[in-house]
Amino acid sequence: MEKSIIRFLKLWLVQVAAILIIITGCGKNSQHKTEIEFWTLQLTPEFTNYFNDLIKRYEKSHPFVSIKWVDIPYDGAVQKLMASIAAHNAPDVINLSSDFLTKFYNINSLMKLNSLLSPEEVNSYLPNAFSYGVFKKDTVALPWYLNPYALIYNKAMFKQAGFTDKDVPTTFDEMTTFARVFKNRTGKFAFFLNIGKDSFLPMILESEGVHMLSPDGKRAAFNTPEAVAIVDKWVSLFREGYLPRESITSSQTSIIEPYMSGMVASVFTGPVFLTRVQSNSPGIYNVTGVAPALTGKTGKSELAVMSIAIMASTKHPRESLDFALYVTNAQNQLAFSKIVLTFPSVREALKDSLFTIDDKSPIGHARYIGAKDVLTGIRLRTYFTHPDFDKLKDSFDEAIQSACLGKMGTEQALNKAAQEWDKVLSGNSQ
Repeated sequence: MEKSIIRFLKLWLVQVAAILIIITGCGKNSQHKTEIEFWTLQLTPEFTNYFNDLIKRYEKSHPFVSIKWVDIPYDGAVQKLMASIAAHNAPDVINLSSDFLTKFYNINSLMKLNSLLSPEEVNSYLPNAFSYGVFKKDTVALPWYLNPYALIYNKAMFKQAGFTDKDVPTTFDEMTTFARVFKNRTGKFAFFLNIGKDSFLPMILESEGVHMLSPDGKRAAFNTPEAVAIVDKWVSLFREGYLPRESITSSQTSIIEPYMSGMVASVFTGPVFLTRVQSNSPGIYNVTGVAPALTGKTGKSELAVMSIAIMASTKHPRESLDFALYVTNAQNQLAFSKIVLTFPSVREALKDSLFTIDDKSPIGHARYIGAKDVLTGIRLRTYFTHPDFDKLKDSFDEAIQSACLGKMGTEQALNKAAQEWDKVLSGNSQ
């Protein structure tokens, strides 16, 4: 009986010891497990597998870090992040359009990375792309994927109008003439460009050497005779029926629709939309040509930059930065560019044959010419660095819409927009 009791106690002690080891072990792991919350903008479900794989690989090599991935809609992203900041539950790492960065920089919500990044890490990125995340010498974001602009055109429609690839316009001014000749010959629209809603006219003005802002950034500078002459060419095209009505009403995200439907022969947009053309309009895709971005007299073109930022409120700054560097490294950016027509912001990835060999397909050619354009693209619309850039944008768009609809002349419209801009820039807008 005594031996049975002793044996029972020994077994009991072994079991208790085992349980204690498990408990203390779990406690140790949970104590050191760091959760990083990572937000992206509207990348599901197309890229769910990509991010699940990326996160799985990262967690495997960083066993004491777990990544909580949250994908949010692009529309309303600013409001959602603002609300999370106010509620003290902002993510650690977030994917933001570089156009949104200034809003959060100005309320001190983005972590400054200057002292945390090595010179080698900084130099791994394209300098023009890296500059989009720098404000007043404070680095607050890393560049992620890039989108240059291109002229996408329908070779069959060009041929029907008597044009060849050699006749493709290379400047905005050439396109204003081409649009008239093309429609006069065919009765069809040559070109689609947003000039009202999400207007590209500020980009055109800057590329032509006409600045939207004064050198000190405190007043509008686009209500000049030169600016009026440039804008009036586009307003006149619309009024005279050489641009589709949707040019003043459609958003930038729907810019490819008229091209896919065969309504227009060309469109000025990002090459990223070519995959949508390939999927939804294979017949159009098969006769698609791609040319470098239209430019003005300066020869400069705009570059769109998606960024990765770290919130100042994070409790895990070094882990968050390490993950941000991982997302934006050459290997992962190249893998991303293989499944979507975007361009890496790191030098090493651009050396891959994906970008250096032109296979002559629309997508392959777009990659080839785009990889060159991202090296020199810049932020033309510098007013996007103003915290109230959305107010500036909306007032300009509304003025152009009024001019296109004949409610006022082009000069009057630009003067009206300039007055609204001056109020915003001086801080006196409502």
